Amino acid sequence: MDPSYALPDNVAILTLQELNDGKVLLRLAHLYEVGEDKDLSVMASVELKRVFPNKKISKITETSLSANQERVEMEKKRLVWKVEGSSGEEPKVVRGGPIDPTTLVVELAPMEIRTFHITFD
Repeated sequence: MDPSYALPDNVAILTLQELNDGKVLLRLAHLYEVGEDKDLSVMASVELKRVFPNKKISKITETSLSANQERVEMEKKRLVWKVEGSSGEEPKVVRGGPIDPTTLVVELAPMEIRTFHITFD
């Protein structure tokens, strides 16, 4: 990690593992719940270019929490439940947005865990 960079106080690296194919498995977690802390229960950003300063990230793919399928594919298969007595509207869940391949900044909403496969040049 870049010596001048520190992860935000509300973020932890849960997993950092080199895989057999040379990729890296990275799992980041936001440590606070909404409303738990006035300063730390907010959206957090992690700059991957500064987490891996001596490596060039050529590809990053977000996966399911267990890292066995791409998040895009998982979202397509998500089941929609009809709950008796509900208004039909789902509560809005705040989540970090997609990763811009040029800036490589990961956003984490409170209590969010995000998992990635990273390929380096």
